[in-house]
Amino acid sequence: MDKYKKLASDTLIFSIGTFSSKILSFLLVGLYTGAMSTEQFGLVSKMQNFVLLIAPIAILSIDEAIIRFGVEKNIPREKVYSSSLFVALAGILISLCVFPIMGLFPNYQPYIKYMILLLFTSQFRWLNQQYAKVKNYVKLFAFDGILSTITLTLFSVIFLWGFDMTVKGYMLAIILSDAISIVFLMYMANMHKDFDVKLIDKKLIKEMIQYTTPLIPTTILWWVVSSSDLFMVSLFKGEDLSGIYACAYKIPNLISVVSIVFFRAWQMSAITEYNSADRKKFYTKIFDGYMSVMFVAAAGLMLFLKPLTLLLVSDDFEIAYKYSPYLIIGVLMMSFCTFLSSIYNATNQNGMSLKTSVLAAGVNLFLNFPAILIFGAQGAAFSTMVSYLVCCFVRIVSTQQIARYSVSWKKFGINLLVLFVMALVVILGAPIMYLWLAIGFVAILLVNYGPIEVTVKKVVGFIR
Repeated sequence: MDKYKKLASDTLIFSIGTFSSKILSFLLVGLYTGAMSTEQFGLVSKMQNFVLLIAPIAILSIDEAIIRFGVEKNIPREKVYSSSLFVALAGILISLCVFPIMGLFPNYQPYIKYMILLLFTSQFRWLNQQYAKVKNYVKLFAFDGILSTITLTLFSVIFLWGFDMTVKGYMLAIILSDAISIVFLMYMANMHKDFDVKLIDKKLIKEMIQYTTPLIPTTILWWVVSSSDLFMVSLFKGEDLSGIYACAYKIPNLISVVSIVFFRAWQMSAITEYNSADRKKFYTKIFDGYMSVMFVAAAGLMLFLKPLTLLLVSDDFEIAYKYSPYLIIGVLMMSFCTFLSSIYNATNQNGMSLKTSVLAAGVNLFLNFPAILIFGAQGAAFSTMVSYLVCCFVRIVSTQQIARYSVSWKKFGINLLVLFVMALVVILGAPIMYLWLAIGFVAILLVNYGPIEVTVKKVVGFIR
């Protein structure tokens, strides 16, 4: 299959599973905000973020090694899977000693066991999903996304509204949904047959850990950029505002839905096509099309930001849309950073991921303290946006030197400027706001029309 058609094929299939689960988390915001107070929503958001912080340390980011080593023809993928599960299980068991620290904080003490269960289920589900891609079970991956969508919705309604369990119900719904996904993937993709204690290879484990070691601090540093501000808003401005800020993050995360769909397909292509003769042309076309799609998606989300927020959240959370515009730009830049990290992975230059992540985290921490103290949650959103912007620019420059692909800086700059103006229009509540936003959206659509048309034609051509 032609490499562009294969990428379009993988993107389309991954989109089914990813879109259903990610769009659900967006649609369920109304259910969550209706069942919980702003303080409770801020609490569950911080608990989830704490698990996200512990996870890469616990499993040594071994999930990244599954893709990298699983596609190697000279390494049995069963050996990669068995070794990865062993590392993850051992790491999680060791990491349990960290959770009692949360017991020192009265608000978190009742939920420690739920955080531990969430760490187990979320990470083993993610490992199985990665391995499903290695085994080329992309359609099964898509179906798993649909299944998880159904189970999470069902459990959320039962626990949050049926039993009025609020925080515990929120956590339990995610845990049970992940657990069902683990069992489903293991048996439907025959993963239970691939795991064998005898296949656990110490030499392979050492190689995988050497590969993932630079990724662990990188992931932690990304956590600093994306999640530390939630804790800082809570510390300096109170739990209520942190809950509203957590809600404000939900809308911009729709951008990451588009990105994740494409990235999961691109991640494989970046590795397999790096040594091809027309690598430069391939990377240039893909990044240009990806950049165009993402900017148009961000502009569209900015256009409908306020009505979407008012439609989905309860009255206590309505002000959240004011904090979302800078976060939309921040998530967009984060998506570009994630996309470009595949070039580092393909060339085994994960050290560059670490260096650029250190830069982003440093900028974020430097700006966060004064910005949050002076401007509250809006300052946190601005700091996040700036840190991702800096990281994105540095990664584009460095990956261009590695892969020798081309970027239209003029188009990138125009897109970014128009999007920033749209963000200010929303934040300031400018007169005839929707007219200005519509003009901005049309402008970005026109700037990116060419690559969008090419991308759509390739996808339509594949479907036909």
